[in-house]
Amino acid sequence: MTTQLASLQSIFCQEKAIGQLQHAFAAGKMAHAYIFAGADGVGRAATAKAWAKMLLCRNRVHKQTPAGSFYDSCGVCPSCLLFEGEGHPDYVSIYKELLSFTREGKNRKPPLDMPIDVIREFLIEKLASKPQESEYVVYVMHEAEKLNIPGQNALLKTLEEPPSFCVIILLCSKTESLLPTIHSRCQIVRFGAVDRDHIMAALKQHGITPAAAGYWAGFSDGSLGQALTWAQLECDGKSVYDIKRDLVLRLGEFQLANTLELSEWLSQAAKAVSGALGKTAGQVSSTDINRRGQKLIIQMMQWAVYDAMRLLLGLSEGLVNNDQVDAVRSLAGRLDYDRAAKVVLQCQQKIQWIDSSVNEKLIFEGLLLNLAGLDILSTSAS
Repeated sequence: MTTQLASLQSIFCQEKAIGQLQHAFAAGKMAHAYIFAGADGVGRAATAKAWAKMLLCRNRVHKQTPAGSFYDSCGVCPSCLLFEGEGHPDYVSIYKELLSFTREGKNRKPPLDMPIDVIREFLIEKLASKPQESEYVVYVMHEAEKLNIPGQNALLKTLEEPPSFCVIILLCSKTESLLPTIHSRCQIVRFGAVDRDHIMAALKQHGITPAAAGYWAGFSDGSLGQALTWAQLECDGKSVYDIKRDLVLRLGEFQLANTLELSEWLSQAAKAVSGALGKTAGQVSSTDINRRGQKLIIQMMQWAVYDAMRLLLGLSEGLVNNDQVDAVRSLAGRLDYDRAAKVVLQCQQKIQWIDSSVNEKLIFEGLLLNLAGLDILSTSAS
């Protein structure tokens, strides 16, 4: 029995985004280029794939809803079966790791940015090719925020005069990274956060314990994809949730004299997470993977300090670390509100430093010294 890919009807918490697409399609005013904007893991990629499946479907399902016309794929026509088998000739998924499949890409390392060779060979050069099975050819570009300026300039001409049968979708988590001229040639569809209760329910369906599901639903800040990834990841027999619990306990007991020891532990924890990610990430750059592990550890620290800040304000409801209130209270006992708020902001700054390749030990030590009340490395990465 064939397992169907998600249909538009099955995507939840993105009614506004999908409604925008449906309204334009029903009115015959669909754009040829879109930016699906929103955080990673909120459903942009799933919606793009389901939307493409609907556009390519030969026997679309149409129904009237209180919001208007709603079109979806039938799931059983030859086009849908091709799509579900990941062999549809009119659907092109573009991602930076395709570099190794370009003419000059053999043996080149997985890239950090979207290579211009990938844009040229998998989009620009293919654009004139007419549909083979359907009315449209749909191109979906992942991580469009990683397009550099030459790549964006190469894309501009394509966006100005695309063939009438083409639909181009850019998945972008940081729209400010795209040139204004890219924005002006695309219709922006914004995706919001997924409801926390939906995330918890989905995690429990995947066998995640209620305590861990509650933590990841809060931690992910509305990103179901991120929550599922972290909740199911195993690091040498330990779950990432176990690492989180250890981290919060250590922060609750942290003293200035333990800075180097805890910094080393944080570094090793980040390496363990990155190692586990690397086993499931395919051809993704090792630098990308290492950065994800480091960011995760800093985000765990950030949420612990944020929860401590809430306790200092007398707000005990809705803590992300609701499973470790005693440890968070112990951390709060060594902070005042201003210090906690400052460290929360510094955590966000350090996440940006990671993308600038600042040494991780320097980052962890700086955060811990700031947590202990010493204003170290608070304004510069130099």
